[in-house]
Amino acid sequence: PSQLRPLVAPLPMASPSNNPYHGGYHGPYYASPNARSSRESDMAVPDEGCDARHCVRVVEDYHLLDFSERLNTSSYVNVVFEPEEEKVALMGLKVNLADQTVYPESFRMHNDTLNMIAKAWHCPKPDDFEEYGCYAGAGTVGSTEACLLAGLALKFRWRKWYAKKFNKSEDEVRGVYPNLVISTMFQAAWEKLFKYMDIQPRFVKPSYKTFTLDPTKIKEFIDEKTIGVVCIMGNHYGGQYDPVWEVDAVLEKLNAEKGLEVGIHVDAASGGFIAPFQEGLPPWDFRLKHVMSISASGHKFGNSCCGTGWVVWRQRKGLSEHVAISVSYLGGSADSYTLNFSRPAQGVYVQFYKFLRLGKAGYAAQVANQLAVAQFLREGLQSIKVNDFSIFTILDAVGMSEQKHCLPVVAAMINPDLGLPFDDIDFQHVVAQGHWYVSGYHMSMHHPLTEETMPLFTDSSAEQAMFRIVVKNNLTMRMAAHLMDEIRAAVKFLQEHGKGFQHRKPKRLPTQQSVPAC
Repeated sequence: PSQLRPLVAPLPMASPSNNPYHGGYHGPYYASPNARSSRESDMAVPDEGCDARHCVRVVEDYHLLDFSERLNTSSYVNVVFEPEEEKVALMGLKVNLADQTVYPESFRMHNDTLNMIAKAWHCPKPDDFEEYGCYAGAGTVGSTEACLLAGLALKFRWRKWYAKKFNKSEDEVRGVYPNLVISTMFQAAWEKLFKYMDIQPRFVKPSYKTFTLDPTKIKEFIDEKTIGVVCIMGNHYGGQYDPVWEVDAVLEKLNAEKGLEVGIHVDAASGGFIAPFQEGLPPWDFRLKHVMSISASGHKFGNSCCGTGWVVWRQRKGLSEHVAISVSYLGGSADSYTLNFSRPAQGVYVQFYKFLRLGKAGYAAQVANQLAVAQFLREGLQSIKVNDFSIFTILDAVGMSEQKHCLPVVAAMINPDLGLPFDDIDFQHVVAQGHWYVSGYHMSMHHPLTEETMPLFTDSSAEQAMFRIVVKNNLTMRMAAHLMDEIRAAVKFLQEHGKGFQHRKPKRLPTQQSVPAC
């Protein structure tokens, strides 16, 4: 038997390697050793490279097993790009925006884009505009960096005020623990600020009927150690807008009464590129006296690529000047406003392209489309009934609040009064069988410092679940009709199975380790 030869010659093998991706075979991918390599749970860099086509195929295999990004209604991040847009993004990938001396025109594009955003938010033109050629602000790596910069500017502004008021030195003020007032609807960026920048969060819990900061309650949270109040223009849970205009009025009176200088940062991560194009919305931006800064995600409803953010300050003096760093070792002298330094310019390139491509009229038309689709989904959810009662309770501003302006987001929950044997998380899992990702979650939060689990609202249990559908520009009416078909099918499935269906994650194989969220 040892002298018998195999009928089929073995496939040509690559040279020995400590990695499953072999470099010695350059034929078709599916006839290569790479295609039969087992998945590694602890990969190392391969000893040799392999065919470029094979590399692309391996990446595609990873990507294919994700949810379709266009069917992901949980995320706010833009996922559709025109071919010309992708060309512009590739141009920007080669430019380090931090190197203003070598790439001055790319940085001019950054400033031009920044100026357009500042004007859209009605920022007063700074006295030093001719010197800098732009408003006080910066392009950032998402709105997280923008929020951190805005929070730091508020902290340093407060330090100057506190030292003067209480006759303390800079070192003495550094020993005082400042606080920031914000709703429990905050996004993860603020958790980073509280943890990394040594700032105490003072959380104001809203009602589940509004999801918004109650201006009548903020007085009890503000004292001489308060660096500012954050108002959220479009919280990520339900898309509602905090009444910035009412908070501004409260601060006007409170600052005068107590000799404070508490300002507002508007976290417009999602609403910064929606609110300017909604008619009838009260002033929420720099038209209000106490708004010191505004941040937004360019990669959400600004329609740029992922990793694009913006922050604009009312002025440099006493605000952005505190977070500016002068850089001279790259061949010239320039100011850097960001926590991150080297970064590709593609976010700025795409954002600039998008402003030119859409203009105000294009953004307004796009917002109108998104709001129309959101209303279609809202009405569709309300039409699904059991025993003449709507299964879903609409939670977003259009469904619950007197102030009807909000993001193109549909937030709802399965009516708890119906006593159904399934919840919103079960609903999420069944809808996913139709390829759509609808995000279900409980009305709870983890305190960023104590890790304590807390209810989000004053009047709803932390165990109550809900879900949301984010209507991005790629969710057309035709696609929304298909989503509603899948939602109706999911409800029918859950009703037929009753307690027979409970959402449970399948046991993972040893190679399928859980991955922490970033």
